[in-house]
Parts: sequence; structure tokens; C-alpha cells
Amino acid sequence: MHKVYILYSNTFDKFYVGETQNIAVRLEQHNQGFYQNSFTGFTNDWILQLELTVSNRVEARTIERYIKSMKSKKFIKSLVNDEQFLSNFKKLVFDKFQISIL
Repeated sequence: MHKVYILYSNTFDKFYVGETQNIAVRLEQHNQGFYQNSFTGFTNDWILQLELTVSNRVEARTIERYIKSMKSKKFIKSLVNDEQFLSNFKKLVFDKFQISIL
């Protein structure tokens, strides 16, 4: 299993989308500055907003890229806060990429 995750920094009002096998470890790495020169390296208050489970890393990367390609904070907020939007997103991902989000 692999995860696509969305983090949020309240201090900077920013979202981050990533993928991993272990969200707890990855979140700790983001908050401890493990990725110093990355987008998440500028703060340590990242909190998990959403996780999506898929079968493998290829599927996770596909979904991660798709979310990032939207280039929209409004889109990400809708994924996080609107159950119907998230449900529609899961259907779209299946229809477009044949990926089931568990």
C-alpha cells in the first residue's frame, strides 16, 4: 500500500501534497527539517489534512501529480473539507487513470 497525503501549515497558510508508504515517519521528517531545501523546510507546523491509500507508488505518484497539476488551493481545500467533492474526485481518478483509491 502507498499513500498520497496533504499537509497544511497554519503559520504560512500553505498546503503540501506528497506520497509515501509511512505517513507518520514522513510527517515527522517534514516537521523536523529533514527536507531542509524543500518546500516544507521553511516551517515545522505541518499537520496531516488528508490521506488517500492506493495499491502502489506508481498510482500514488499519478494522483500526486494530478492534484499538483490543478495548481489550486481551492481544489485542495475542497478535497480536504468536502466529502462529496472527495467522492467525485475518487470517481474521476478511477475513470481517468483506472486507479482505485481505497
